[in-house]
Amino acid sequence: MTVDAGIIVAGAGPVGTCLAIDAAMRGARVIVLEPRGADDPPDAKCNTIAARTMETFRRFGIAEEVRAAGLPDDYPTDTLYTTSLSGPELTRITMPARSERGQKGFHDDLWPTPEPMVRQSQLYLEPILRKKLLSLPNVRFMPRTAFVSFDQDADGVTVTCRNVDDGGEVSLRSRYLAGCDGGSSPVRKQMGAKLSGDAEIAWTRTTLIRSAEVRALFGNRRPAWMSWIANDKVRGNVVAINGKDLWLVHRALPGGTRDFEALDFDQSIRDALGVGPDFPYEVVKHEDWVGRRLVAEKFREGRVFIAGDAAHLWVPYAGYGMNAGIADAMNLSWLLCAVINGWADPAIIDAYEAERQPITGQVSRFAMAKLEENAAATGGKAIPAQLSKPGLIAAFLRRKLGSKLFKINVPQMSPEGLNFGYYYGSSPIIVADGEVAPDYDMGSFTPSTVPGCRMPHFAVNGQSLLDLLGPDYSLIRFDPAAPVEALLASSLPVKLIDAAVPADTPAIRHKLILVRADTHVVWRGDALPADVPALVQKLTGKGITP
Repeated sequence: MTVDAGIIVAGAGPVGTCLAIDAAMRGARVIVLEPRGADDPPDAKCNTIAARTMETFRRFGIAEEVRAAGLPDDYPTDTLYTTSLSGPELTRITMPARSERGQKGFHDDLWPTPEPMVRQSQLYLEPILRKKLLSLPNVRFMPRTAFVSFDQDADGVTVTCRNVDDGGEVSLRSRYLAGCDGGSSPVRKQMGAKLSGDAEIAWTRTTLIRSAEVRALFGNRRPAWMSWIANDKVRGNVVAINGKDLWLVHRALPGGTRDFEALDFDQSIRDALGVGPDFPYEVVKHEDWVGRRLVAEKFREGRVFIAGDAAHLWVPYAGYGMNAGIADAMNLSWLLCAVINGWADPAIIDAYEAERQPITGQVSRFAMAKLEENAAATGGKAIPAQLSKPGLIAAFLRRKLGSKLFKINVPQMSPEGLNFGYYYGSSPIIVADGEVAPDYDMGSFTPSTVPGCRMPHFAVNGQSLLDLLGPDYSLIRFDPAAPVEALLASSLPVKLIDAAVPADTPAIRHKLILVRADTHVVWRGDALPADVPALVQKLTGKGITP
């Protein structure tokens, strides 16, 4: 049967689109199936683009465009904790507006990257990704086309899909199928991959509203990107989507309540904003949803894979759901293309599940723990009405609660550890050397060159290391006299980068460090190993046994 593509991607959200872009940039032919129309607007969710994701966008050549979209240049990305949008503050985590980047004093201004995180809605991100996708000649984008089923054999996957408008079905053939088709993933269900964890954690009403008057509710205060609300009537948060007239209003159902209609739709919005019945707003979109902590028992079945929400779901603390999914996509794309492009053995693909599944489990637990910490800080019970009142006692209560919330939430609003600390501890294509990778948490990490860790970031002759890395492997040589010809002459696709040891990076203790395109260290030493072919075999998957 004729092969239509190297990879078929089911789902054109950020995860599926990023996978398709990366694979196409690596030379693979890609087909993307998407049941929505080409011009259907995306949801206004996933409002944080992590630093590691921005590093990916830098490689795609779209980082500047992404950074410039969404909030205005002068709109702060503060997180505010308050009794309502117009009410008294509990505390504030101050973060920079785009125009304030480069100034000191913000929680993330010393992060080890040229691409700090960006607070931006998926509403603005998806069109940028779509434009990049459609600019690539080896991509076939099929909107209004739903995945139906797959049938795989030793040579490839036959995918049946259906035209949403006329119901007509068509079969497509590819070497691999990637299900990036969301939390109710049909691909995952046909794989038989069960989800495990906490099926129901929190019940939330989310409404996108339009109102130019909302910004004025901050009064003379510095406006905030996200405002967490806690008062005697409602708990939730308000997210600035464009900093002008679009706002996403989340309201949590009271503890023990699972009936969405028990929380009054209109009044709960007004209670979060702290406004009366005459305050004007227009409902743009609404969704009731249940927060979960679930991870699929497997991410692969033969030539079929799942990534993003199809593989893992968790409460959106630290904003890492979409970002973890994009990390899945980059990992999977690189491995599949290594085989498609002929330099790796198909066994290399075993690394996808071995690397990504443990990480998504860790992230889901971090998010769950942060939810529990915040619930404990507010006592897990009704907020007293006095918290919103004037007077010394109310001010004391606000300071006390605000102090707790600040300490708990700085790590999730400035999640340096979540971005840079995770490591691959049991990968079949990483050469362990006996040193244990340092622990990390949501807010902090220790830079390290232990194989599996992210290579510490530094500049080479004024240029970011990220901009110098090759598309597959890069050998960073810190001693120009160290012989490396045996590796460079091998079948491994590797780029040599000569660099001086940066004075402020004590983690670099070896003359040679071998790094992947995703910046994870795979090997290090003061000289190449005596058996270079064995190293090449491991890094190309040829040393992996079933």
